[in-house]
Amino acid sequence: MTTRTTFFAAAAVAAVAAFQYGQPLHAQSAADEARPIALQAAVEAAQRNLPAAVQARGALRAASAQHRSAFGAFLPSLNMNASTGRTQGAQFFQGNLVPLTGNPWNYSNGLSTNLELFDGGRRLHELRRTDAVLEAADVSSLATRFDIALQVKQQYYAVLAARESESAARAQLEEANAQLEAAVARVGAGVATKSDSLRSIIQVGNAKLAILTAENDLRVANAALTRLVGSDATVTAEPADTAALPNESALPELVDLERMAMRGPAVAAAEANLQAARASRRATRTQYLPTLSMTYNYGLNQASRQFASGSLVLVGAEAATRQTYNFNLSFPLFNGFTREAQQVTVGVAVDNAVAAARDAQLVARQTLTQQLRLLQTAAARVQVQLSTIEAAEEDLRVQQQRYALGASTALDLLTSQTQLNAARIALIQARLDARVAKAQLEALIGQNLP
Repeated sequence: MTTRTTFFAAAAVAAVAAFQYGQPLHAQSAADEARPIALQAAVEAAQRNLPAAVQARGALRAASAQHRSAFGAFLPSLNMNASTGRTQGAQFFQGNLVPLTGNPWNYSNGLSTNLELFDGGRRLHELRRTDAVLEAADVSSLATRFDIALQVKQQYYAVLAARESESAARAQLEEANAQLEAAVARVGAGVATKSDSLRSIIQVGNAKLAILTAENDLRVANAALTRLVGSDATVTAEPADTAALPNESALPELVDLERMAMRGPAVAAAEANLQAARASRRATRTQYLPTLSMTYNYGLNQASRQFASGSLVLVGAEAATRQTYNFNLSFPLFNGFTREAQQVTVGVAVDNAVAAARDAQLVARQTLTQQLRLLQTAAARVQVQLSTIEAAEEDLRVQQQRYALGASTALDLLTSQTQLNAARIALIQARLDARVAKAQLEALIGQNLP
């Protein structure tokens, strides 16, 4: 062995030590710093805590209150009043100041009610409109829940993908270290050039960078998942969920999926908004019809010498009562084209709602076709990449043996390692695409798939 070769072998060994000990990787993964959480628990927590979920529940409560108010318009209004007064002092009578006589305390009580007998159907259409608004709020709340579930699942699957990338990078580092040790040994034996060791050192560095990148991606994904869940402590995906992949054969038939998509939350919300707009237009047309209402008033007046606290009717005292019935007919003939402007406004709202409902159905069909094909393609890619990884691992094993015997070059070995790394990355991406495509389908149809 020449002096130059011995020196380079020593330098290579020092480089190996520098990579192994001079820049240590974190022994603890980013996932070990976070609390594991199951996917369903993460979805339920996000559906409770996210502002969009709170707003959807608030909109549902408001729509329910409006619906009760529209129903209450059919009931008569009822008002009650009561008052008490005392009169004292003196008055002038024929030029003389005469003290007031009689009962100084006066009491008055009253009861009034109003009932609208005919309004041209306005209240009925308003009740139907609020019923449609309530239904739209209900399906919108459901759509929000599945949209939140989709966000959580996408981030949850991103955590799984980052964790799988970290595992693949650590396997890559182990293989790169083994190759570097073999290259250093061959260089020290004088049967290989220094470029073999340099290439191996670069491979080790790339593997360490891949681990750092995966760890960073995992921490970022954990932080995003924690925000969605609304947890004060950092959370991460359950390790057991890593192996869970969509089962394409367990999906419903295409015809059933299309039927479910046409009844999905987005389509149902658009159709409910259309019904609400049509009911609002019918209610606006009733402004051209007369209204008939009835009012009933009952009043009672009493006087006494003493204050009767807490009594609305004084037993045994003289009382004056009065009852009135009024029927009111109102027929607006002209109000400065206000009704016409409202007709145009609600007509435009109906046209917009019709277009939105039609587009929601088309979007549902498009999304179903797109995500179903993505799921099928991703499932096929998973199978292909599994076979590719198996072949790449065998090719790398053969190249390692050939390189140890001097039958192949370091470039051949590195090419095999690069192909194996690429196959692992492609498998991780295929798994992620399959999981996300299934989540998209679940959000579209508004129910979980097997």
